[in-house]
Amino acid sequence: MIAMMGSIGAYTKQLKLQTQFEMKQAKGELGTHKSLEEYLSASVGGAGEDRDKDKEKLRDIHNKLLQGGKLTPEERRYLEAKDPEAYRKLQASEQEQKAFEQKLRQCRTKEEAQRLKMTYINSSLVTMKGVEHNSSIPKEKKLEIFMQEKQRCDRIEKSSREFVLRGDYDKLPTEAEEHKAIKDEAEAEEARRPKAPERKEPGESAEKPHEPGEKKPAVHVETEEEKKVKRAKRNARRGSEGDFHQAVAAYRAAYNAGAVPQAAAKIDAKG
Repeated sequence: MIAMMGSIGAYTKQLKLQTQFEMKQAKGELGTHKSLEEYLSASVGGAGEDRDKDKEKLRDIHNKLLQGGKLTPEERRYLEAKDPEAYRKLQASEQEQKAFEQKLRQCRTKEEAQRLKMTYINSSLVTMKGVEHNSSIPKEKKLEIFMQEKQRCDRIEKSSREFVLRGDYDKLPTEAEEHKAIKDEAEAEEARRPKAPERKEPGESAEKPHEPGEKKPAVHVETEEEKKVKRAKRNARRGSEGDFHQAVAAYRAAYNAGAVPQAAAKIDAKG
């Protein structure tokens, strides 16, 4: 997983440098220190060479978003008023992250949590591969999509890291522990089940005399694995139906806002 995230970052960085050079060359600005984010944010804002304060502020907000920054309440209101489409994309990405975090809390094993994270990361990789060799997509647009997917992966990584730091990941059983807990519980249930009375031969006493030192049936004590499994099951059941509808709504909002490219729309969803 770490190697995968590193390759995404390295590829995006290389594409950024190439695109920045080409855009500077096309505009005859090779000697300037203008960043690629400034070129892209100017394009997104549609300001061109307009330097009035409102356009400049909007470009700064777009630049902040492109770099993965968090907007202040004032910046969010300004973006909503001046660029509703960009604001809808921001909301969709935030909703998707919340849906991912809720799904993490409902995972029943460590392996399930790892697979969930991989599903989200892989969907971004599929999207990036879908546009990488598409000659009909301009390089600036490719880079924009790559940066969006890189930011998406960063958000997933951030939520996963917080899940681990809170101790929620360590509380989950492994699949091996889950299987052992199920086996132990079945054996304990079998031990508690009353046994069928033995068939008595004629002349035998109805009651078997008590043997000295005979042990009483042992009381089952829950193992650590059983406790983990029960806790994970409770979390998985808690609000699962509502969370499913929330995840679907988040994805639809992302798709309608254009935050989910067409290539990603064809996908069903401690490194």
